[in-house]
Amino acid sequence: PAAVRSLLRDWDFVKLWIACTTASLGSQVSVLALPLAAILLLHSGAFQVGLLAALGTLPYLLVGLPAGVWLERLPRRPVLAITAFARMALMCLVPATWALGRLTLLELDVVAFTLGILTTLFDIAWQVYLPGLVDRGRLHSANAYLWVSSSGAQLAGPGLGGALVGALSAPTALLADAIGFLAAGLVVLGIRRREIMGEVERRPSLVREIAEGMRFVVGHRYLRPIAMFTGANNAVVAALNVVLIVYEAKVLHMGAGAIGVVFLIGNTGLLLGTALVRPLASRLGVGRTLLLGAVLIAFGPLLLPLATPLFAIPLLIGGWFLQALGSPLYGANQVSLRLAITPRRLLARMTATIKFFVMGSMPIGSFLAGAAAAAIGLRNTLWLIAAISAASILTVLLTELRRVEVGPDELHRSDEAGEVVTELAS
Repeated sequence: PAAVRSLLRDWDFVKLWIACTTASLGSQVSVLALPLAAILLLHSGAFQVGLLAALGTLPYLLVGLPAGVWLERLPRRPVLAITAFARMALMCLVPATWALGRLTLLELDVVAFTLGILTTLFDIAWQVYLPGLVDRGRLHSANAYLWVSSSGAQLAGPGLGGALVGALSAPTALLADAIGFLAAGLVVLGIRRREIMGEVERRPSLVREIAEGMRFVVGHRYLRPIAMFTGANNAVVAALNVVLIVYEAKVLHMGAGAIGVVFLIGNTGLLLGTALVRPLASRLGVGRTLLLGAVLIAFGPLLLPLATPLFAIPLLIGGWFLQALGSPLYGANQVSLRLAITPRRLLARMTATIKFFVMGSMPIGSFLAGAAAAAIGLRNTLWLIAAISAASILTVLLTELRRVEVGPDELHRSDEAGEVVTELAS
């Protein structure tokens, strides 16, 4: 389509796309590299790994909502650059202390928590920055590019992290990660287009602004189920990132390289899902396409606890493949729908509120998964996670999302946010 071709000729958008992809990949490499550093270098158990993972996502609960208000008042491009450079510096800290023989679990916990704060600010900032960078007619395509590459990094990053740890070492993998954050910051600084900020108006208190964003999301017939399912799915992913890594390393006796290969091959489903995002949304409508993706995401984890030392890799790859296939079908369409139905003045707060729910569930999932693994064992915990994942589909399957029959082109055609969606989905 013409909108897609024009996007690829828009160098400012391409720079944002490259920066977000590189930064997302770096964040997700650390998702596996930090726990593997704790397991392989400091001999940590499931509970300690769960606590480490929880600290990495806890900032979404602590600073996510205020960040939405702050980013309505601040220019977003400097925020993107500063948080990228700060994460570069943070990733250099672990290999430096390891080389000096002073690496501790406490340091890894502090690094994970600080990295989570910076990632929270970056993720909210780019989603709010995007509508001011491209016009409404190209917003669905632009969002699809950014979300799919971000999702692809989320899925492929741990695989790359495992491969880097296996080929180099956990500290060296984090040093390579720092190079990616440096590149992301430099590319953001290369964006030339002047950022358009909203009109300056009298601001109510921080609490009142947060409450307005919360009411908008919780009270909306589309945003509420999206927040519920995505939050449940992210808790599942966070739990799997804790339990599955330990299960693969200690029960299936897989090395870091083999764990990385499972992620990388399984994530080929992302390529197929990405190719199907626009055709399916045009044919089935945005609502039904995201529901199809949700079904694939919800039932993929059922294959994972079936893995045994004699028959592990095909089942592990199959579970990740289903999740990877469904991820762009669900994710790209739900983000585009959110942007279409939200007034511009509420974009930052809507994004931050959604992030609060969907990312704030991750530390809970990580911590409970570590505790459950210590209490009932790794395989039983995997079965529990899979059951929760399958049940989560009910949060969206029986809602009005299936009635959003508009395609991607109609979704952003109106100048008044949400007008087209409201008319055709009612």
